[in-house]
Amino acid sequence: MPRILFVEDEADILQSLLKFFKKQDYDVHGAQTGAEALDLAQRYPPDIAVMDVMLHEGPAGLGGMDGFEICRSLRDTGFDRPVIFLTARSTEQDKLLGFEVGGDDYVTKPFSLLVLKARVEANLRRVGGAREIYRFGAVTIDLDQYVIRRPDSTERLSNRERDLLRFFIENRGRILSRDLLLRQVWGYKSGIATRTVDTHVLTVRKKLGDNAQQPQFIETLHGVGYQFIAQEG
Repeated sequence: MPRILFVEDEADILQSLLKFFKKQDYDVHGAQTGAEALDLAQRYPPDIAVMDVMLHEGPAGLGGMDGFEICRSLRDTGFDRPVIFLTARSTEQDKLLGFEVGGDDYVTKPFSLLVLKARVEANLRRVGGAREIYRFGAVTIDLDQYVIRRPDSTERLSNRERDLLRFFIENRGRILSRDLLLRQVWGYKSGIATRTVDTHVLTVRKKLGDNAQQPQFIETLHGVGYQFIAQEG
């Protein structure tokens, strides 16, 4: 589910954007101020940001920051995902300034939600879609960066551990036999006797901080296989 950060100081417009894109199966977050936008981008890294340029002129105010300045601040922190500007100003100079601060696209107000959706989808396709970042309580799994972040540590994942964890997450709630895991994650043929799956599951559990006796992530079904039971949130 791609995540979008919307930055818009007019509450009615912001709520319309959030409601529409949530119905389109996007994970949405909204900010009305620059401080909120930067905080949300850090806590919930978006796959794409959509922001009004003239925020500082809106009724809520923005503490002196407009959309261009927010974009520049995001880029300074290493944010490399697409940024779409919403603006009533469509002069060549305005667009050039937007591109200079790191913007990727423009949608001129007033706009159709369907047109904006098409622009969002086009920009996500251009950069390869959504990042593989999952949050389960206090644990963040960043498959793009090969890391598991817990409140007390950051654990690195090997290629195989990442592939195994991805398969678990994609099939959460489903009972997965060792034979299935060997075929889908390792590419082995059926019937091969190996402890490879158990060894890798044990390592991934440790990196998740999971307890096999009281599992929060991976449950062992003796004689059957494993089940990923954690829920995002």
